[in-house]
Amino acid sequence: MNIINKEILVNINIADMDKYGSSITGIRLNVNNAYTDIPDLLKEYIDSNEEDNESWQQIQNRINYIYSAVSIMLAKLDEETNFILKVKEDISNNKLLIFKPNLISPICIDPTTHGAGLMIYLNTNWSIIAAIMRWFHDYANIHYSHMAIAEGGCSIELYGVQYSKYTKHTITNEAIFEGRSHDFYGDDDNFYGGWGFYFARKYLSYHCTSDEDDNPMNGYEESCKGIYLSPGEAINKMMIYDINQLQIDRSRGRTIDIPDGQNYSEIVLHKVIVGGNSSDLEDIKLYPGCVLINVPTMKLHAQDLITNALKNLGLGLYPLQCAVTENPSDTNWLYGSQNTKIPSYRSLVPHSPLIMKIDGNTHLPMRDKYGRYIIKRTAGFSGTQCDIIKAVQSQGILIVNISDNINIVNVVHAVPTEAQPIPEGFIWASLDCVALDTFCARYCFNTLPMLESKKLKKEYHFPTEFIHDVPIAKIKKQQIVSTLWVDSPLFRYYLYNDAEKRGIGSCSYYIKGVDLTNNTKLASYHGHLISLSNNNMNEVLTKTLYYNSNSILHSLQPTILSYAKSNDTLFHSNLYKELLAGFDENHDGIIDYNERGTGFENSLIEVISNTSDISAFEKYGDLKATYLRSLLWLKYSNSKWNADGHDFLKMKILTMQLYEAFKLSNNKELNHDLFFHNMVYGKGYWPSFKTAEYIYNMSTIYGGTTTETISEYSAYGSIFKYCDIVLNNSHYTSSTNALLNYFNDLKSGIKPLPFTFYIPIGFGKMNRKPIPNTVETNDPKLIFTTEFNEIW
Repeated sequence: MNIINKEILVNINIADMDKYGSSITGIRLNVNNAYTDIPDLLKEYIDSNEEDNESWQQIQNRINYIYSAVSIMLAKLDEETNFILKVKEDISNNKLLIFKPNLISPICIDPTTHGAGLMIYLNTNWSIIAAIMRWFHDYANIHYSHMAIAEGGCSIELYGVQYSKYTKHTITNEAIFEGRSHDFYGDDDNFYGGWGFYFARKYLSYHCTSDEDDNPMNGYEESCKGIYLSPGEAINKMMIYDINQLQIDRSRGRTIDIPDGQNYSEIVLHKVIVGGNSSDLEDIKLYPGCVLINVPTMKLHAQDLITNALKNLGLGLYPLQCAVTENPSDTNWLYGSQNTKIPSYRSLVPHSPLIMKIDGNTHLPMRDKYGRYIIKRTAGFSGTQCDIIKAVQSQGILIVNISDNINIVNVVHAVPTEAQPIPEGFIWASLDCVALDTFCARYCFNTLPMLESKKLKKEYHFPTEFIHDVPIAKIKKQQIVSTLWVDSPLFRYYLYNDAEKRGIGSCSYYIKGVDLTNNTKLASYHGHLISLSNNNMNEVLTKTLYYNSNSILHSLQPTILSYAKSNDTLFHSNLYKELLAGFDENHDGIIDYNERGTGFENSLIEVISNTSDISAFEKYGDLKATYLRSLLWLKYSNSKWNADGHDFLKMKILTMQLYEAFKLSNNKELNHDLFFHNMVYGKGYWPSFKTAEYIYNMSTIYGGTTTETISEYSAYGSIFKYCDIVLNNSHYTSSTNALLNYFNDLKSGIKPLPFTFYIPIGFGKMNRKPIPNTVETNDPKLIFTTEFNEIW
């Protein structure tokens, strides 16, 4: 992959480079020489029973390259801040060097193919952790037994249950972090699947001393066996800690008061992070505290602007398995979905200023006696993130933030099939998470040279000069066509200022770094990234339009609002007013990131929260869970589509349908609009909203809009597969093209499979032909349910 950025010559004096604020150091490296090929090489190595020395050597070479880059960056950070002195002091006081990666879902090594897992680009790469660990070992002389991994990924527990069912052996959560589970009790077989830290251990074993406390393989057996040892008990071992798991033993957690807390006055955190009770000497011996190495991978976020240093701590440290009482069987979780065995979502943590009160049994929002949703005002996602970071900082914990921007994940941050990793080639480090995130966000949303952007800022009174080109929809001869204008989601975003006001960090920064691709220095001027080569100074800009599809109304607001207005003009719809009525609380015509609707951000997570239990514990539960996850958002967007008359996701689905229109406008081929044949879409032309709405709805239910494109991974496909497996001896699903074969057999007169899928009126045909096994209905009790030997 080639690096996707550009350099623009600027006329500035080197003496005027930024010198004040928080230090950010960085490195730009050749993306192809980093971890891009590691999944393929690792597959070869695993499939050779770990005997393919050539593949392993190539993996080591790539990590060595990352290590050499990280070494330059972190040594420069130490020159600027002298942070290693504090690190050594804390380690001498028995504190651990804790590495906190960002693992949404641990599927980086596919358990079946041993190749790249679906989530490979969405998680912190284990090779980055290996390189950074080695640097602390070599540069600061810290042995590996003084290091550990601590993470609370959302679905670690779920995959532990599923992999255990698959292998008929216990696969622990820690073994999933390792990516390799060895059966120390039995037949010596290895199971591969998960993140891959075992291979980081193996790499580090080539770069250690002969001392027993410097053996990075120590601790691996404990991971596979599920043996928990506190830091004080883990003598000579490098441990992995699942910081979600507090309910199993609440003595592992400690409640931290937050005097200026906005969403929380106190938060329970794992003692591996915050240390033991200072008044209990025995507790301090077991949990001496840590230096926290925060290692996120940079992504555009569905419910925020970006997910980076702030969010990796500000959401990722809330323990999912931590209940109101200390009873081990209590599932009344403080931060995760209540009354679920496996809380996979932090749905009770405010993701927006307004949140709905949730019924812990039905996972649906509650209404008052007048039928109105019960809504509470909070400090939103900003308060959520700032509160817990303040809690950590209050314990005197040194935090070193190292952000992987080698590939910035665009469009979605948690759905691997739609995520777009953009090869930017950077790694950044800072002691200040606010400064780091401020810079990384500015880089993403700045495609215009600073001379031009400064002029536009002055002319149009923009709040920032970090702006990018965005498409704007306009009417041209009864078509809706994209033209270009400028915008920035930073106009409407306040987390960094909020965090600065609360003393978490500073929005001011200066940059020092090296570009290994052309042997130039990196610096900053007025916050802009600059490349210095002899007497030439170039501004480094991304070429990419960054946004997240789930927050497109906020990230590409002028784009979406201009399309809504255009559609309203042509078709007398009311989209623009609907959007403002649903989001614009202060009626200023601007929808900022604190205006997230009437609380649906948490509700949309809650409504699918029990699907993790279904997936983990029911036979073929993955199929039923997929079915429910596909349909529940749609079901609760329309009061006529569910028996309880809920419509709390109406505005969420509207924004997703508007994103569908944007996506269709970017098609590489021109297509005729489905309802207005004088219109086309694609190549910058937009469809009618009616077409976008139809395509979104049909794709949500069926995965496509024709029988040839119906997906086996859709709601319909999941029902079909379940019914075929359970009631038809896997006649179709045992081969490829299962659905097409089924449809062809139906044309030949074969009896249909015994399931009936009820859908709303208008959703039961494709190309004017009925879709097999569907029945259209206007009965809200039946819509989006399925009958066969059971009812879904």
